[in-house]
Amino acid sequence: MLKSNKIPCIVLARKNSRGIKNKNRIKLNGLPLINHTINYLKKVKLIDDIIISTDDKVIAQISENNNCFTIFPRPTHLSNDKATSEAALSHALKIYEEIKGKTDITTFVQTTEFFKAPKILEKCIKVLKKNKKIDSCFAAYEQHKNFWIREKGSLKRISSFNERYKPRQEKKVVLREDTGLGLATRSKFIRKNERLGNKVACITYSNPLYSLDLNQNDDLKLIKKILK
Repeated sequence: MLKSNKIPCIVLARKNSRGIKNKNRIKLNGLPLINHTINYLKKVKLIDDIIISTDDKVIAQISENNNCFTIFPRPTHLSNDKATSEAALSHALKIYEEIKGKTDITTFVQTTEFFKAPKILEKCIKVLKKNKKIDSCFAAYEQHKNFWIREKGSLKRISSFNERYKPRQEKKVVLREDTGLGLATRSKFIRKNERLGNKVACITYSNPLYSLDLNQNDDLKLIKKILK
């Protein structure tokens, strides 16, 4: 396989979803959701190609109209509710590299993170270009709260004892992984059905606006209110 210096960005945009039917076609500010992500990526100077992987012929046509690298139809087993994003990403990259050549860095964003933090994807890419030892760099939401998880039917505190009662400003920051807002990763991991490598870095943000993820009707209502 020929080697390429191109950096693609993969967008997964399947037809059906559990929360909102035909989510990627929903119009916000007069444009389908998929168009907002395409328009955002067109402004990312470090991206060479936008890859749209879909099983929806309407989305595929939008992709073609915007000169994106269109993968349609995405196989059924990669488009149902049980399919992993990692498998779909690997499939998309394989098809892209067969035509454009082997890549070193692949990027990823989701359409559902409607409000994109400015320059965050560029910053993730720059980390990988600057340091060859870093496998992956992703967007991360800074949190200054106490966190818990459910474990064997009980609640378990994640925060250490020393952190529990500190003022917010003094607490150690907890980072929420937001690869859908921005991810740059070595392509070799995507080929192995993995999103992240072993040595990772992140670009943080603290504005809660960028943390919104459109998955349910309540999310849609909130985004529409913000846009008004």
